[in-house]
Amino acid sequence: PHRTYTYLAPHPKIIITMAAIAAIIEELLPGLDEDIAEYVTSILSDDGALDSDSIDDTTDAVSGLLAEYCEENDDEDPSAKAAALVARISEDARGGGENDEKAVMEEDAPVVKRIGGMSLAAQLSANDDADDIVYADGRERSTVNAIIDRDGNANAKGKGKKGGGGKGRSKPTASEIATAQIDEIEAELREARVAAVRARAKLGAYRGSLDAKQFTLPNPGGGAPLLEDAACRLVWGKRYGLIGRNGMGKSTMLRAFAARRVGDVPPNVSVHYVSQEVNLTEDQRAKTPVECVVDADVERAMLKGELAELEARAADGSLDAAGSGRHEEVLARLDEIGGESAPRRADALLANLGFSEELRARPLSQLSGGWRVRTMLAAAIFAKPDLLLLDEPTNHLSILAVMWLARELSTSETWKERIVVVVSHDRHFMDEVCTDCLHISGAAKRLTQSRGNYTVWHKRRKDQQALFAKEQKARQDEIDRLREYAGHGFKYGGSASQINKMGMKAKQADKLEEAHAEHAEELAALQEDVELPIRIAAGGELDGYVVQLKNVGFGYPNGTPKRLFRNCEFGITSKSRIVLLGENGNGKTTLVKLIMGELEPCEGEVKRSPHARYALVNQHHADQIDLSLTPLEFLLAKFPGDGSYEHMQKLRGHLSSCGVTSGSNSSNKNASVKDLQNTPASALSGGQRSRVALAAVSYAQPHVLVLDEPTNNLDLESVATLAESVRTFKGAVICVSHDQFFVQTVANEAWVVNGGKVKRVESFEAYRGKQLKLLKKSE
Repeated sequence: PHRTYTYLAPHPKIIITMAAIAAIIEELLPGLDEDIAEYVTSILSDDGALDSDSIDDTTDAVSGLLAEYCEENDDEDPSAKAAALVARISEDARGGGENDEKAVMEEDAPVVKRIGGMSLAAQLSANDDADDIVYADGRERSTVNAIIDRDGNANAKGKGKKGGGGKGRSKPTASEIATAQIDEIEAELREARVAAVRARAKLGAYRGSLDAKQFTLPNPGGGAPLLEDAACRLVWGKRYGLIGRNGMGKSTMLRAFAARRVGDVPPNVSVHYVSQEVNLTEDQRAKTPVECVVDADVERAMLKGELAELEARAADGSLDAAGSGRHEEVLARLDEIGGESAPRRADALLANLGFSEELRARPLSQLSGGWRVRTMLAAAIFAKPDLLLLDEPTNHLSILAVMWLARELSTSETWKERIVVVVSHDRHFMDEVCTDCLHISGAAKRLTQSRGNYTVWHKRRKDQQALFAKEQKARQDEIDRLREYAGHGFKYGGSASQINKMGMKAKQADKLEEAHAEHAEELAALQEDVELPIRIAAGGELDGYVVQLKNVGFGYPNGTPKRLFRNCEFGITSKSRIVLLGENGNGKTTLVKLIMGELEPCEGEVKRSPHARYALVNQHHADQIDLSLTPLEFLLAKFPGDGSYEHMQKLRGHLSSCGVTSGSNSSNKNASVKDLQNTPASALSGGQRSRVALAAVSYAQPHVLVLDEPTNNLDLESVATLAESVRTFKGAVICVSHDQFFVQTVANEAWVVNGGKVKRVESFEAYRGKQLKLLKKSE
């Protein structure tokens, strides 16, 4: 028989297919509205819906959807109609009806199973490719992400099939897998948003909680699941921060929510997901940011399309009375949702996110990746979805844009009536936006939900760590005391009572050790949030200026404006801790390149000390790593040295000082330390690769450290550790960063690049206060 691989599926059992359910509904309820029929199908195909302990609830749920149908058809009571439908489907599922050939074993044909939630868009699709994976929402999808089958073999769509001619094809790279997953989810989301508009028109808005009960989150790269027996409840009006260490599954969790593979997300709930990377469709590439943002209002687009059809019919005289009535309804609804003002509102939204008038007029094909991500972020906010999922939304924003976004999500009435889930490394942003936290523990494979923002969670976590460490020490001290007595009790006397007492002490120690072992998992889960070190090696402080800019001006050939800035003049010493501020595109990165000597000024002079070594950590530093090499191999390739064992150990020690662990020499025997040094870079998380890149940059012991968005890809704890490491760096530091916590920790000087000038401001706090006033004034 043809084998199907089931995502998060229970053990094989006989159930009825969606096709069989749809056929029975069509037979017993002729003329039932298509959307309602699809929703009824999703309820009846739910795993366990026909079990004896839940069949009454299933019947009640179906009955509520049949009231309008029974009223229109002068039919019997909807409860009776629902009971008859459920009874018929139950009979066929057990092989007692004429459709019993459609009740099949999982090994024989693709069987639809619903674990937690089914997307309406997925229900509209047929399951016709038995080689594809059957996911929890009942839709078959590509196995390009190398799902592992029951025999432990990796399967990728179009690869390894008998007779498929796939011999010799290479496996997809991690980047290709991630891109394919995002493309697939985006396609599903586009379909689901259209379906949600239609479902909402039939079923009304949904305002209940979204529950995810007892789900497992698989590892997209294979291996052990990221989460087991996890559960959470998302409540209307709450904004959740999804937190956890790098590589623990935060982005995977967001994608699972977006694809409705986790949680019971009704079809009339609209979902919008903004990933860290954007892959545009051909249609989107040709459009301007304003057009893309306006398109995000799916209901408006559908109404506009319908209006055009109705007006075309009116023009050729084929519009009847019903059509005229519908024409008025469409116009009224467009007016209600502000259809005509959409372009103006989209333009203002993009301006708030830092788009200049010139950028707003460009097609997306001519924008950088960062501006494309901003466009998709603006589109998500403009769409006002019921469930908004944001994966590192601040990565490509300026500080001003981050402040605007935080204020929008935390104070706007719109988001007080919706659900937001966000992953971000920006502590200020998380504290201002989030009302609750969802924490992923990689060690315990557990998802924990708690009230309060990140700072509240962090303090609670620190208290838990301290209390647990105290309890563990007390328990270990007692075990040691008991063992000491049990092993040397004869020195207290050799009587029978003393010997019996020795045995009792040994048993007490055994019981305490059992309790100690039971707490090992909890200890590991708590310790995974204790930050690994990041030590940036420095060349030491030099006397005088290490860099001087004298009356510097610069502009790119044929660029607009002709000069990004003029008359720039300041000096950098080994004591300098400078942050460069300003909107993206004003010239901050250009100024960094001038300081590094990568560009020559159009006017003026940049003097660099010949005695200083310079190092640049830019926002794409992790992308420069050869993914086929391990971190140790990567450093050996860059710094081969004399090939000796001593040189190898020096590189190992340097990697460990940057938190790239060797898997040995753990200070705590209960801590689980991974051997990251010998793990291929392709298997490391973005934050772990950032640590490797920092190790490579600092091995040369620079005197001047230039950081261009260094916190991208790091988790919250890693950002705090990096900030402390940079603060204590023995040399000059120049940084460009949107992370307010990082900037406040590191900088002692702030320079703003804006309006063709580079000017020093009193402090970062003064700059931030001024920007907040501007935001409040613009509301």
